Amino acid sequence: MTTDDNFVSADSVKKAAKRIHEAGGCDATDEYSRGYDDAVATALNILLEETGYVIEDILDYGEDKEAGTYE
Repeated sequence: MTTDDNFVSADSVKKAAKRIHEAGGCDATDEYSRGYDDAVATALNILLEETGYVIEDILDYGEDKEAGTYE
């Protein structure tokens, strides 16, 4: 296996993180929904911590592509 086999592009990471972020609820108030929101937030935080990205990188993901600029 080469090192390229283990490479995940920045675009793929940002896209996945954006989808995880969007999967969260809308600050729900019932106990089940709060638990779901907390789980989604935890998953997103793990991904961000492991990749070195911050939430602003993720929230801006679609805007960068629409503007034709990429990081």
